[in-house]
Amino acid sequence: MNEFDKIKEKAEVNYQNYKIDDGLNWYEVVDKVLNKVIYRILDKHDYSDAVILNAGSGGQTYNTKGKLIHLDLVKSNIKQFEHYLVGSIESMPISDNSVDILICVGSVLNYTNQEKSIKEFNRVLKKNGILILEFERSNSGEFLFNKNHHKQSFLQKYEYNKQEHLLMMYNEKFIINQLKDNGFKLDYKKRFHTLSTLLYRLGMKEERAAKYAKGDWLLKPLSYSLAHNVVLVLTKI
Repeated sequence: MNEFDKIKEKAEVNYQNYKIDDGLNWYEVVDKVLNKVIYRILDKHDYSDAVILNAGSGGQTYNTKGKLIHLDLVKSNIKQFEHYLVGSIESMPISDNSVDILICVGSVLNYTNQEKSIKEFNRVLKKNGILILEFERSNSGEFLFNKNHHKQSFLQKYEYNKQEHLLMMYNEKFIINQLKDNGFKLDYKKRFHTLSTLLYRLGMKEERAAKYAKGDWLLKPLSYSLAHNVVLVLTKI
């Protein structure tokens, strides 16, 4: 079994009826940033006839005029929705060139083989389709003074929600270059959890450090080497 198979197997077990009961402030910051970016896209145009794929949904939904399809490894997370598909973003059970907007957030990419997933993003999106992608970075301040800081990719273990989680951490430039090689143009980029991640690395408890995320702007010039998360908006050209 290779690393990606182990990550997928662990994720399927962990996300059966998964509910976050710790680290709440950290995830509230993530949700706030992502929702702002996502709704900026959804509200920008009239997408009443659009097909919107929420890839790696986890049960998170969005108010939209278009047809919203939820994709997840775990059926119980999405079976309450009218339109849903069970599967991985590495091999999505959806037709070529059939999606107008693809939302893949919540660090879903970190649970997959990035090469396979990015090829799938290109395959299912229509020309000029929009990809909203968020992931956790190897460039994070969490790995300062560590051999893995800025590394192209590496396997990281986390303990939260009373579970062991396996994530593949990715270098930001590595992912952006792969996206460009697969026909995507970068339109927008926002890094976050910058100050909070630095404080966490310096020994502050996660819940307390999360409260300082609102001060990310103070370290914006240093965000490439400190921010834990990044959200990208891209167009398939």
